[in-house]
Amino acid sequence: MARESGTNLPVLSGGTLCPATLFDGQTHFGVAVAVKADGKESYLMIPDATNITKGQPVYITKPVTINGEHLVAYLNSKSVSLPTSPDIAKFLDTASISCDAFYFSKNERDLTPAEVAGWEANHPGVTKPADNKVDEGALLMMFKLKFSEGLIGALTGDAHLGNLFDITGASLRVLRCRDSSKKILEEYAALLGEE
Repeated sequence: MARESGTNLPVLSGGTLCPATLFDGQTHFGVAVAVKADGKESYLMIPDATNITKGQPVYITKPVTINGEHLVAYLNSKSVSLPTSPDIAKFLDTASISCDAFYFSKNERDLTPAEVAGWEANHPGVTKPADNKVDEGALLMMFKLKFSEGLIGALTGDAHLGNLFDITGASLRVLRCRDSSKKILEEYAALLGEE
């Protein structure tokens, strides 16, 4: 086992995060699921499957991209009806969908009486969940949709319009990060950037 450069975070061979909480003398059950898409391999890591509800993370080690051409071939092989317009078919063939980041950890705690009172004061007339808990675990999901030939040109079939102005992609990010989770998400982002 090595250590990730610049941090005290233990890593397994291959550079995958390994939480220091695993080094407590107890038996832990971990899973790494290899995922391959578009010729590149990533791992869905569950370092401590028995303690996910107690804050242990689940994450991917590298982005995973689905090539639109392969998606169309798969759907055709399953007799799924696709739009018959050649422009829409071209759009699907030139699109790619990627999950660039996925990191999830759960870390619930009880709200303090002051936090409950503050919540009620800021949300008049809204029924607050009865459990008085808040999840402070880190969450990062990033998805990207990319069009190699442009969305407008592909959907309209008008190359001149596509050359004038076109949409080449879109991204979606879902983030939940308190200050206590910032360092682990920074280390996770650095892991994703390694080749």
